[in-house]
Amino acid sequence: PEWTHDAFKGMTMLNRVQSKMADVALRSSENVLLCAPTGAGKTNVAMLSILNILAQYRKEHADDMMNEDESGKASKHEGTLDLSAFKIIYVAPMKALVQEVVKNFSKRLGPYGIQVRELSGDSSLTRQQISETQMIVTTPEKWDIVTRQGEGRAYTQLV
Repeated sequence: PEWTHDAFKGMTMLNRVQSKMADVALRSSENVLLCAPTGAGKTNVAMLSILNILAQYRKEHADDMMNEDESGKASKHEGTLDLSAFKIIYVAPMKALVQEVVKNFSKRLGPYGIQVRELSGDSSLTRQQISETQMIVTTPEKWDIVTRQGEGRAYTQLV
């Protein structure tokens, strides 16, 4: 759909792996396990899955809102999503990748008003930050700790 194009700025087409996965990632809520080598496009398949979630929280007249006069709007997507209704957890395999993923997705999801934040061994988020964040990028170890401890309830109740 046209509203998804801002997440893929500069790309003209998906590669073979991404094309095979696009329909299930973007249009279904099936679980997906994608095993592919480095550079095969797994991050873009993850982006398609994220856009699937965003599609579920698009407001009824979102397409009409996008086509209105954009003067004064921070983004053409402003007001088209119910940003308080969902949280996305992205588990990166290593801490070194967490910051890279935060940077990549912040840039690509920024036009939709999506706030992406890191949750790793070096960082924590306040309740306020959690409520303002739509996507949390973390490591398996940190998410395991968070979901097992009482203080982690602030994260898991909103997911």
